[in-house]
Amino acid sequence: MFRNPRATLWVCAYQGFTGRTHRSVLNELLGWPNLTYRDHEGQANIDVARSKVASWFLQAPEEEAGSVLLMVDTDTAWEKGDLAFIAKRALEHNAVVGGIYPKRKFGAGAALRVLPETEGTYAIGTDALIPCEFVGTGFIAIPRVVLDELSKSLPLCKGDFWPFFMPFVIRGNEYPTDDQAFCWRVLEAGFKVYASTYPKLTHTGEYTYRMVDADVQPPEDRDMKMRFERLVHA
Repeated sequence: MFRNPRATLWVCAYQGFTGRTHRSVLNELLGWPNLTYRDHEGQANIDVARSKVASWFLQAPEEEAGSVLLMVDTDTAWEKGDLAFIAKRALEHNAVVGGIYPKRKFGAGAALRVLPETEGTYAIGTDALIPCEFVGTGFIAIPRVVLDELSKSLPLCKGDFWPFFMPFVIRGNEYPTDDQAFCWRVLEAGFKVYASTYPKLTHTGEYTYRMVDADVQPPEDRDMKMRFERLVHA
């Protein structure tokens, strides 16, 4: 019995794909027959692009588009099966689930912010879910029911899309990124946001950054563990 859920993978491809991302997408499509693939070009504003993609998914029939939206960035790569893994976890917990990937700078940490009560050391490659304030949306699974609930409290913008990812609210002294704005809305709607430690992701810039590069240099992958702390910068 085929266990992967019916889903749609959208890639916001404004400046094209890296070779690693292209290979990762192809690997998923070859082994996941009920995965629909789409890409969105021509939109430089990532918060608008993500909002439109999420809106198009929500407006598509579930029997065609599936019950979970997957989004990956064009500079992120993963191992075969990692995308299906977070899709299943998102549906299992009825929550947003993202993979953990490094920022594109040595020693800069990962693209997420854990909740205060979940700070700690976690092993990458194990099956754990970390409750977060926000996760990076460069490798993420979003159940349809979450988007449906968020759409009820957001205006429908010209062009028939909801501003799911558009950061038009300042919290304290922090102006949110598209990742933060979306995840804050998810939490305020009563859903959870999790980071999965299972996928092994890379993030390509001038160098292909691995999770190990977020904390140590030179990189060594064996038995890698990361400490995630809730750091908020003014």
